[in-house]
Amino acid sequence: MFAASFLKISAAGAVASAMLLSGCAGGRALPSFATSAVQVPSIGLPAIERTIRSIVNAPVVAGQLPLPSDRWVNTAQLYGNDAKVYRRHGVQLSFVKSLNAGIDAPQGTVATSDAWWYVANSGHSNVLVYRSTNHGPKGPYATLDDYGQIPGNVDATTNRHLVAVSNIATLGGGAGSVSVYLNRRAVASRNLTYRSGALQGIGVAISKHGDCYWSFNDSTSGGGSIVRFAGCRGKGKLVIGGIAFAGGLTFDRHDNLYYVDQMSGIYKCAGTKACALFAHKFGDPVNINFDSSERHLWVADATGYIDAVDQRGKIVYRKAADGGEAPYGVAPVPGD
Repeated sequence: MFAASFLKISAAGAVASAMLLSGCAGGRALPSFATSAVQVPSIGLPAIERTIRSIVNAPVVAGQLPLPSDRWVNTAQLYGNDAKVYRRHGVQLSFVKSLNAGIDAPQGTVATSDAWWYVANSGHSNVLVYRSTNHGPKGPYATLDDYGQIPGNVDATTNRHLVAVSNIATLGGGAGSVSVYLNRRAVASRNLTYRSGALQGIGVAISKHGDCYWSFNDSTSGGGSIVRFAGCRGKGKLVIGGIAFAGGLTFDRHDNLYYVDQMSGIYKCAGTKACALFAHKFGDPVNINFDSSERHLWVADATGYIDAVDQRGKIVYRKAADGGEAPYGVAPVPGD
């Protein structure tokens, strides 16, 4: 269902080949594509410069902006190099606009319960941070630098003092990892890795206990897994293995894990155990996120659809993505 293709990225005057997971239908690999030059800061950036950049890029506090009364669903289109904004009425979506400025090969995306919206901007090795209003998203108010990485997904706590980014790979073709950002800083506080090998990062989710869960696919042994980094630090511990092809993941308010197996559908766990198939009949499910009420789990389907799944696991709404583009990330606003 999904295969690996190569993403050629120009950085600092050099061309690096890195493994990028991309969707396909019927087992046929999608063509590789080129992004624009990735902005990578010079090696050995002085600590004082990093600190200044963090302060300048730090998002304004939520209290300075009112929580929007309108509801939105935002998507990220890997191959369209854009993010799309939909107004939501119940589960019905109406297209409003596309965002293109500064966006290159976006993938996973998430929104907090107070309407901050994060986009993993893989083509520029960063994460863009917007704030949604009754007129749609404003910003970006911040840019999280993910030096030397290809960010593919992102999650954030409500207070935004902990942000985790799943890296597909390094720009040099190295293994995927998780970049952790603390206290609203614009540079990563640490980078988490798991074992050695050709691991390609996919989804990332932060539990209510502040642990980072990371899904990846191993291109050497085949198949996907989910590991837990306690406190979003240290060494990862295997939680779930044997996934045919891992996709995104998220938690509900009771800390039950939901994850995507792109070959079969969405699984729901009791905590992180006793996982069972929850929803299926998708084309190519890639990423998932809850809306703030958790009445619906929203699904980015790379065959070109946005789906809403109810608490019983039934698809209650399906919309063809505007422009026929394939969404790789979906973020209901406000989110979980």
